[in-house]
Amino acid sequence: MPEPIQNHPKAPVSATAGALRVVLLYASFSGLWILLSDRAVEALVRDPATMTLASILKGWFFVAVTSIMLFLMVKRLVEGVASHEAKLQTLIHAIPDLVWLKDPDGVYLGCNRAFEGFFGAKEAEILGKTDYDFVTREQADFFRQKDREAMAAGAMRENKEWITLAETGKAMLLETLKTPMRDAEGTLIGVLGIGRDITEHHRLMTEQARLQAQLHQAQKMELVGRFAGGVAHDYNNMLGVILANADLALCRMPLDRPERKHLEEIMRAARHSADLTRQLLAFARQQPVDPRLVDLNEAVAAMHGVLGRLVGPEIQLTWTPAAGLWNVRMDPTQVDQVLTNLVVNARDAIAGVGRIEVAAANQTLSEADCTALLDAIPGDHVCLSVTDTGCGMAPELVAQIFEPFFTTKPAGRGTGLGLAMVHGVVKQNRGAIQVDSEPGRGTAFRVFLPRA
Repeated sequence: MPEPIQNHPKAPVSATAGALRVVLLYASFSGLWILLSDRAVEALVRDPATMTLASILKGWFFVAVTSIMLFLMVKRLVEGVASHEAKLQTLIHAIPDLVWLKDPDGVYLGCNRAFEGFFGAKEAEILGKTDYDFVTREQADFFRQKDREAMAAGAMRENKEWITLAETGKAMLLETLKTPMRDAEGTLIGVLGIGRDITEHHRLMTEQARLQAQLHQAQKMELVGRFAGGVAHDYNNMLGVILANADLALCRMPLDRPERKHLEEIMRAARHSADLTRQLLAFARQQPVDPRLVDLNEAVAAMHGVLGRLVGPEIQLTWTPAAGLWNVRMDPTQVDQVLTNLVVNARDAIAGVGRIEVAAANQTLSEADCTALLDAIPGDHVCLSVTDTGCGMAPELVAQIFEPFFTTKPAGRGTGLGLAMVHGVVKQNRGAIQVDSEPGRGTAFRVFLPRA
């Protein structure tokens, strides 16, 4: 455990030794002067009046010489102290960290230039005052509590705290170290504080954690996608055999045979299963596509009637096209798949009366925008958004909605492949998808597709 900072124990001894040297030098010079000067006057002067005058002159000469000697010694001493003080002040003020010293009652004894920016005052204006003279009572109470904890522990204490510089208004996260200060006798004389700005480090660590989570999610989705694609291919091959044999059996069976309805049911189930495999292949980005230039204004307008019948009469469906909308390059059937799945998902999130808004817009993504969008590429995009007034989702659900077979719908109402398919299509077209949702406040899906 770090020890509290103390004044150097040899400092008083060194000061005493220095004072003794000065006294001994002065005493030696005085003794020699008195002894030698008296002998010289006695040897050179016989007249009493002249001897008295010589003694007076000798005394004044002694005063002059000793004054000059004291002046030189004190000047050297003061210059040394001043030089040491100047070096110390230069060192402290050059430190970019905030440095301050308080007495045990929280009164400031000193600070550096970086700390002056916190209070927006010069050191001379800070000395003799407390935190309560510069910051809110709540923050001052916090600082005072941390001071007391360091003094009570008798050792260095570390904490993190957000502050706002009065000089610039900049918010800053400080990593603060507070250490008790003691003199040579061990008496507590104050608390030394050092605050380091770790705002950028904190931001980078937060960004690193977010990117790491995105990487894990991307790796997981890629692994699931490969697995789903392999399963879908094998399953599709088996469905082909089932459909071919069922179709052949139907062709050879007379129309009046009651067994035909069983074969027809097999055909319907197999075709439904084939739809599921297409969704799996779309999620795995292995679905064959025929990309071409697509105007989303026209594509959504053509689907508006079908979407209106899907959502039903109780839900208001609005469509807001964009003037001068850029084209995108993708398979038109994929546009229908993405739009249908997002609208149906929005419909299922609304209980009773509600509203679904579909809109398109041009948007240019910057580097900063792409940090919040997994796999997004900076540049021009067309944004297709679907917003509902439904029940919304908690953050832990939002993190799972694109996983295949995950669904929040009751049993029998969803396969959990709709949004997985949307995710696969968007990634297959080098796009990105963003979800904003909050329980009780609805959900907004935004699909960003690169401009053709």
